[in-house]
Amino acid sequence: MTSPRILLPFNFTDACVTALRYAYQMANHLSADITLLHCTGALQLTPTFKSQLLQRLRSFAERHARQFSSGVGTEPLIECTIKEGELRKHLTQVVDELNVDMMVSPADYLLAGLEQQQVVALPELVKCPILLVPSNAVFQPLKEIVFSLDVTDTNEAVMNRVQKLAQKFNAHLTLLHLHSQLDGVSFCQVKKAAAALKTELTYPNLDIVCQEEDDLLEGLNSFSGRLTPDLFVLATRDTHLLQEYFSGDYRKTSPGHLRTPLLNLYQARKTPCSASCRHCNHDVQEENTASKVGLAT
Repeated sequence: MTSPRILLPFNFTDACVTALRYAYQMANHLSADITLLHCTGALQLTPTFKSQLLQRLRSFAERHARQFSSGVGTEPLIECTIKEGELRKHLTQVVDELNVDMMVSPADYLLAGLEQQQVVALPELVKCPILLVPSNAVFQPLKEIVFSLDVTDTNEAVMNRVQKLAQKFNAHLTLLHLHSQLDGVSFCQVKKAAAALKTELTYPNLDIVCQEEDDLLEGLNSFSGRLTPDLFVLATRDTHLLQEYFSGDYRKTSPGHLRTPLLNLYQARKTPCSASCRHCNHDVQEENTASKVGLAT
């Protein structure tokens, strides 16, 4: 049986070193191995240059990994690979070739080069779960995981993955449903959906919280002030919320959640994953229009 594999894009910056330390300790808990991926950008990759880069990558990885080595021979295996060109050009291919289970990356590296309001569909970027690590993050064994979701629009595979992760760490799992102001009937429907969802889930150490908040990211930020989660989980289909999460641009509160890593799981939603995402809302409106046209023909 092969070990799970974590892919870590790496360009020798301080943010990537932080992500490496985080990934190494996460991999140790998940019994996973790590592949460092370095892309040379505009630099041409000659055999000599490739050999030098591989040596430097291995040296970097070994030096930082030794800080967290238990000395009992069970540490994650770290491999290195070099590609010529830009990072996002190679992600899909590398994830498929290496059968990657999770990618860990600094947000500013993965999302670098995206213009403001430019939205990229996640399956076109990378198909595996993405764990984005803030530049000041310090790994803590996960004790509190907060998964922001719509209880009326869930995906069985995503729910199973989140429960499995919580079980691996024996963590408490909070399913956070944020909603706008609702009338009595609509609120009762949400509560009914939440109760039904809880009966379907197998992980016992969880709670479902329904909270009024128009803006998803403001809701996460205010919730983090009360609970201090070790990990936030989203299930989105594009990069909009990933960009917004790390932007630090909040209307009501300061971005206190920025010390918390964000795990993104791909989910094709029936409803917008964010009320502020014009891309999501546009897609949903088109789908609804197409459905109405189909019914009329």
